[in-house]
Amino acid sequence: MFEGSPHQEDAAVAIAAAVEAGEAVRDLYEHAAASTYAKADGSVVTDADFAADAIVRRVLAKRRPADAILTEEGQDDSARLVEHRCWIVDPIDGTQQFVERTGDFDVLVALAVDGEPVVAASVQPSTGLLCVAVAGAGAWTGIAGVEDLERVRYDAVPEPPRIATSIWFGAPNNLGALDAIADRIGGSTVDHTRIGFTPRLFLGNRPCDAILGFRTTGRDQFMAYEWDFAVGDLFIHEAGGCLTDLDGVRFRYNRMPPTFARGLIATVSPALHDRLLTATRAELTERGLL
Repeated sequence: MFEGSPHQEDAAVAIAAAVEAGEAVRDLYEHAAASTYAKADGSVVTDADFAADAIVRRVLAKRRPADAILTEEGQDDSARLVEHRCWIVDPIDGTQQFVERTGDFDVLVALAVDGEPVVAASVQPSTGLLCVAVAGAGAWTGIAGVEDLERVRYDAVPEPPRIATSIWFGAPNNLGALDAIADRIGGSTVDHTRIGFTPRLFLGNRPCDAILGFRTTGRDQFMAYEWDFAVGDLFIHEAGGCLTDLDGVRFRYNRMPPTFARGLIATVSPALHDRLLTATRAELTERGLL
């Protein structure tokens, strides 16, 4: 499926790393064998995060030893900034969900070349769902360990389009503004404020057609880290959707600091993205937030 892509082998590396890490996470999850610790910022980390991080590092060190790595559970090294190739890793995206035993968490592995994501792979350990995307070669899903993958293309946007946000991206403080933005495009809002930002976001019986991220307490604020967005970014675009910040600019990766502060607009179609971008900027400008 990736034949002819210059990143065919990189995709194999990403899949191998995500799948092996996912197996280790699943084992710890099923046996309730991961201790939990508090980070300095108050968030949680577990033995499963550390195990997944070690596995991904080992796979990359063996198969891509010259590449840089940026990972949530590792010490950042500014030397990565001069490297053309940088792997961006979230050993467990959704650690709180791991702790709460909801099953709603993923291992995320992406490769950025000159700031652009070109390969992405994720595994949901609790189900084995594998999501893969390669720049120019599409987005694909399947089950980890099963060779056959199915190509993903988002279907038509229903009317009215369903718009959501998340507690990770400004809810509940932004819900009033979200309702107003939805009204501007004749859309509706859905109550799904715990939705995560993973390749699974718009799959299957998707809960929404777009997700907006913005905060109501200032112009430039922390929204996410690079490892939160890199895999979903490439997957959404390769599946036919669109993802930008509130200025309509695509995200760039392997930067310092590795954070984003200008919001999020993710949709299943470029046309819906354009409508939401215009409506969001108009509404937030009126509210003095842009």
